[in-house]
Formats: sequence, structure tokens, C-alpha cells
Amino acid sequence: MENEIPEPVLPFLRWLISNVALENDSILLKLGSYVRRMTDISASNVMAYSPMRVKDSFYEALEEPDRLKDLEDFLNGMGIICKLVLKKLPDGQRELYFSHEKLVPFYETVSSGTLALVDMYRRLIPKAWTPSFIYLDEFDAFYHYEMSENVMNFLKKKYPKCQIIMTSHNTNLMTNRLMRPDCLFILSRTGTLTSLCNATERELREGHNLEKMYISGE
Repeated sequence: MENEIPEPVLPFLRWLISNVALENDSILLKLGSYVRRMTDISASNVMAYSPMRVKDSFYEALEEPDRLKDLEDFLNGMGIICKLVLKKLPDGQRELYFSHEKLVPFYETVSSGTLALVDMYRRLIPKAWTPSFIYLDEFDAFYHYEMSENVMNFLKKKYPKCQIIMTSHNTNLMTNRLMRPDCLFILSRTGTLTSLCNATERELREGHNLEKMYISGE
């Protein structure tokens, strides 16, 4: 039928792990665990983000003082100095506020950059499991370049054993201070990836200004 809803397809790997007796150290179990802990976050999702769509579980988690303090510390560490308050309204709904001389609604006043930070925190940081792979598409679309550097340094420190891929149009991030040239890649219009160390005939050194070399056509 033309409007028939397609049946969901069960991935073969998930079916195999669920239906076959495997040893505890099976490579398939390790692969399944790796895949389950993969996550991706896109900046485009932030544009469609609104307070009404915030998951209740996130607010419920923030009712724990330690969780709320952790979010507050995260924002402060990113340069957004604030104090947060979570209140339960008479209708049973919860609302997050900045604490100043009076309470200021959080989601009604924050910038798109702060909203992107909280979205990343909500979807990544409080998880009970450690991510195996993180893909951040245009992660710094709403950030000042210093904020972009803060996020990169935070993730490298927070998840030292996790593979992280971050895409950006910001050439300020092409610097040896943040990443080795063999970990920085240029994505061409044809879809090919080239590491910076393979994109030039010059032998790259720590003192080189990678951004200047890129912009000048080196």
C-alpha cells in the first residue's frame, strides 16, 4: 500500500548478539558495546531546540544538587560565570533560572552559544556510560573562537580514550596548540580527507602558523 508504514529493521549485529551464546570476552560483545556508546551531536539540532522540548529526565537529574552544581561548574569552566537555580512551579513543571538579584529564566535569555553548550552537556556529560566515539558536526557554529578552544580542551581531558571527530569552518582552530597536524584534516569538495602534514611539501614544525599557511595557499 502507498501509505504503509515500513517495518523497523533490526540490525544484524544486535540480532546476532541477542540470539547467540557468546563468551564474556567475545569481540562481538566488545563491538556491540562500542556501537551502543557512539553518539553524534549536530549544531543544526540546536536551532530547533526549545525549552518545551527539554526532556523531563534532564530536569529530574538536575534536581540532585550535585548534578545542578556540575552543570553550573561546566558553564563556569567555559567562561559563562553564573549561578543556577532549579524550581518546581505550581503546575508541577520545572524551570531553570539564573540567580541574580531576581531569578531570570534560563532558556528565555541565553545566547545560542550557551544553548549549544547546554545541549552538548545534556546529551553527553551526565551519561552513566563513557562514550566510545563522539561526532560533533559544526560543533562551534555558535561559539566565539576562545569558546571553541575551551570545548576542544575540555573534551580531550574528559574523554582521553574516546575517539572524537569535530567538524568546523573555523580556521583559528588550525593550530599546534590544540592538535597535531596529522590530526587536523581538510575535507575537499570532492569528499576526500587530507591531513595537514600530507597537504604540503614543507616539513611542518611546532612553531609553524598552520592557519596562516592554509590561508596563503601553502
